[in-house]
Amino acid sequence: MEPNQVQEQLSIIRAMVERSRRETAESGHFFIWIGLIGVVTVFAIGGLEAAGLYRLTVPALAVVLVACGVAGYLTVARRQKRARVRSYPSAICYSVWFACGVPMVIVMFLLPALGAYPWSLVPVLTALIMGIGVFSSGVIFEVRAISWSSLAWWGGSVAMALMSGWSRGIVMAVVLLLGMVLPGVILNRQYRERRGTDES
Repeated sequence: MEPNQVQEQLSIIRAMVERSRRETAESGHFFIWIGLIGVVTVFAIGGLEAAGLYRLTVPALAVVLVACGVAGYLTVARRQKRARVRSYPSAICYSVWFACGVPMVIVMFLLPALGAYPWSLVPVLTALIMGIGVFSSGVIFEVRAISWSSLAWWGGSVAMALMSGWSRGIVMAVVLLLGMVLPGVILNRQYRERRGTDES
C-alpha cells in the first residue's frame, strides 16, 4: 500500500473517531433535570405535609416518577435516536440507572405500602440507591468528581435518618444539588469543551 493511501485512510479513520466523539458525548442534561425535578419535589411534598395533606404525598411521588421518565426521554432517548453512533459508556450508564430505578420504585411505593417500614424511611433508603447510581456513573465516564459526589447521597442518607420534618427536606435538597445537579454540570462542561475542541 502506498504511503499516500495509508495517510488518506488514517485521515478517514481520524475523522470518523472525531465525529463519533461529538455525537456520543454525554451532555449531562439527564442528571441536571432529574436533580432539579427532585429539588422541586422535596419542597412540594414539604408543603403538602405542612398543610396536613399527607394523603397527597404518594400521588405526588407518582407524578414525579412520570416527570422523571419524560425528562429521561427528552434528554436521552430522543437524542440517541437522532445520533448515528451510540457510545458504550452511555449505554452502560443508562442501564445502571434503569437497574437503580427498579429498586427505587419498590422502595418508594411497594415495600412501605406492604408495611415493611414506615414512609418516613423512603428518602433514607432512596438516597442509598441513588448513591450507587451516581458512583457508577462516575466510574463509567471516568470522572472522579462525579464518583465523589456519591458521598453526598450516602452521607445524606445517614443525616436524614437522624432528622425529621423540614430539616430532612433541606438535607435532601442539598444532596440533590451536590449529588445530581453538580455531576450533570461537570458532564455538561466537559461536553461543551469537547465539542468546542472538535469543531475548531
